[in-house]
Amino acid sequence: MTSLPKLSIGLVTCKRLDVAMRTISSTCNNLGYPRDLISWFVGDDGSSPEDFEKMISHLKSFGHQLAYSHNERMRNPGEEDTFFAGKGWNKTLGLAHQNSDFVLWVEDDWELDRPFDLVPHVRLLQENEAVGMVTFRILSVGNEVKTVGHNGQHYLEYMRTTQYSYSGNPQLRHARFTTHYGWFAENVNPGGIELAQDDKYRLDVSNGPKIWRPADLDPWGAWHHIGKDKSWS
Repeated sequence: MTSLPKLSIGLVTCKRLDVAMRTISSTCNNLGYPRDLISWFVGDDGSSPEDFEKMISHLKSFGHQLAYSHNERMRNPGEEDTFFAGKGWNKTLGLAHQNSDFVLWVEDDWELDRPFDLVPHVRLLQENEAVGMVTFRILSVGNEVKTVGHNGQHYLEYMRTTQYSYSGNPQLRHARFTTHYGWFAENVNPGGIELAQDDKYRLDVSNGPKIWRPADLDPWGAWHHIGKDKSWS
């Protein structure tokens, strides 16, 4: 069997220290993947230096490797006062992909509150090049999916026919997904980033890398949403 690859964890956060620390704690404690293969990449969109240092110290306390972090508001000239987080997200994702084709991407208000084995889903992306992402999202009403399988496990494949076929919920993305669909939009807020990624997936006519979701996942996702405030409010 092919050996397991290195895993990058990309965490993006903005001025939400309490929930970000819960995201870090729960992911470090409950993610089933060899610790020596994990590296974290943290993109903080302008939290205070004090909160940023608390968060980084908290992450380091779990013994995981921190490969990269910033708390700079990265903006194009003239956009300094906007909520356009895409430049920082793209730097974080790009550096995470330099470390590994496999990136677990998590925003700062999701909590993994029970043990979760990531290995089968990494294996799926290793062995099936038609799939570009395994999403661990909330099972939204209205999406069109079809049942598929790999290595004895059932998944739901997201069709390109309904909005939010792509979701910003925690996701395991392969570099081929990023290569095919491109980077995060840089001229919109985080909600707009999600919509722009969804458009790229749904409007693709070349049958690019697909999005699958484990069929036996909790309907509310593997990570549960704990945030109350929008990151751009």
